[in-house]
Amino acid sequence: MFEQAYPVKPLTAAKPVRLIFVGGFLGAGKTTAMGALARRLLQDGLNVGLVTNDHAEEMVDAALVRQFGLPVAEVAGGCFGCEFHDLLDATERVLMQEPDVLIAEPVASCADTVATVINPLRQFYGNLFRFSPFSVLIDPMRLYEMLLEETPSEFARSFAPIFHQQLKEADILVLNKIDTLSTEETQRLLDALRQHHPGKTVLAISAKRGDGIEEWMNLVMQDAPAGSHVLEKVDYSAYEIGGVRLGWLNASVQLVGEPSFSPREYAAMLLRRLREAAVARGSEVLHIKLAIHCHGRAMGANLLGADGEPLFGGEELGDVQQAMLVLNARLGIDPPTLGGLCAQAIYDVAKALHVDVEILRLHTVKPSVPCPAFRMCNPV
Repeated sequence: MFEQAYPVKPLTAAKPVRLIFVGGFLGAGKTTAMGALARRLLQDGLNVGLVTNDHAEEMVDAALVRQFGLPVAEVAGGCFGCEFHDLLDATERVLMQEPDVLIAEPVASCADTVATVINPLRQFYGNLFRFSPFSVLIDPMRLYEMLLEETPSEFARSFAPIFHQQLKEADILVLNKIDTLSTEETQRLLDALRQHHPGKTVLAISAKRGDGIEEWMNLVMQDAPAGSHVLEKVDYSAYEIGGVRLGWLNASVQLVGEPSFSPREYAAMLLRRLREAAVARGSEVLHIKLAIHCHGRAMGANLLGADGEPLFGGEELGDVQQAMLVLNARLGIDPPTLGGLCAQAIYDVAKALHVDVEILRLHTVKPSVPCPAFRMCNPV
């Protein structure tokens, strides 16, 4: 099914490269986790490269991880499986920097990663890579919504099938953000994961605080188990149901203060303004994240859910004269309306803080039903 010709692009490396895939749904904290894992690997003297993935260009993930000084390549326009040849191009660019470890982050809405990405890479480039267990990161709020079904919503009903597919194909289930939970809450969610997915490795981490990163690194620096959790059948119609309610926006914006401004204040006001605008339209706030970078440093912020408050990471920039903003918004609003809403919010916040803005790029899209280049269900 979906199989095409053998990819003719040759990939080469001086030695086998450890390949680590880190998946997870919207808001799971993959970027922060990738950064924490990369820093720990660097401490062991390993060279690390990264490949990020999104439905559109201008990714917050890439903007944030570049501050680590690591080689990064982006795959835009669709998931790894649908843009398999672009994935090979991106991988080739990173391999030119001779990494010991390559960390790849599939787009948040992607499921079926094993059959459409990992198995084809095994088939065609098995001698080049050492494949690690496939990690899927999980935000606690998503477990309450979609596994325990304690906070039901239209969003949860629409996207639960994709979320559950991600959990099923994981080798390692990684409960992230335990810094936001009590010890009792963490244990309850870990027990629920073990009950619903017996036999899988379940781990708790705080990518922000560093808890569990050492244990996670030790797990992913081993070879993947012999029998992968490949999904034999996948109902891609779930994307049609969820996609109807999802608008995807990526934008890059130049900010210039008069004479200076606080990136943190701008980010907090912008996230709250977008949340208020979405709520006023009765829209689900799936995930909004941004990065503001200046002189090689970057500050990140994100908002998960209509009831959440902005969370910050990266570096404190202080007051600056000019900076670049990268914004990624995933809301339950049709793309054209989402584009207008975000542009208006960018300008309104800038006016309130006496900041000149120029929107350099703004791209909206509605994720389409996947059409992977390959789908290989049998163990490779």
